[in-house]
Amino acid sequence: MKPTIRRIQQKVGVTADGIIGPRTLSAISRALRIPETPPAPAWPTQSEVRRGTSRFGRPGNEELLTSVTPPYPLLYEGSPVRSIRVHSAIALHVQQALREVLAHYGAEEIHRLGLDLYGGCYNYRPTSGGGALSMHAWGIALDFSPDANAYSYQSPRASLSRPECEAWWQIWESHGAVSLGRERNYDWMHLQFARLS
Repeated sequence: MKPTIRRIQQKVGVTADGIIGPRTLSAISRALRIPETPPAPAWPTQSEVRRGTSRFGRPGNEELLTSVTPPYPLLYEGSPVRSIRVHSAIALHVQQALREVLAHYGAEEIHRLGLDLYGGCYNYRPTSGGGALSMHAWGIALDFSPDANAYSYQSPRASLSRPECEAWWQIWESHGAVSLGRERNYDWMHLQFARLS
């Protein structure tokens, strides 16, 4: 993979070191004339989201949702996913994170690791373990590879806890997303654009 990345870096005029970093991504965005993703803001806490005092507004407000087209094929329960419905405030971050995942891993490795198995985003429902609303109710949480990362699975049983998925998490975290698996060692399928509180 690295020789290909180096060739791309040469074409877009950055140091050809084989590492996909912010300069490479910015140069690729300019070359392809696609908007760059803004830096990740300090996302609100879960408590702020649930109080309705955050930029995400009220839960279940579908007018605030938008569709993101994934840059690589995703499957939901075996069926192809054409788009993901997310809160409009996180849409560019989700789109860019998925592009970075594709650039880092490539389609074959994404499939091998199960990073193409989508478990959903917007869903007006309570959390799995309690009565509070889930971050899914605002369209600010996404699940991936749910069968291999069930709610109760801990490291190393959860597939997304393994070393080969470190870059996956670093990419999402660079956009401000939080992993319940990395923070609390459960629900490794889940990432959200709200800080834990």
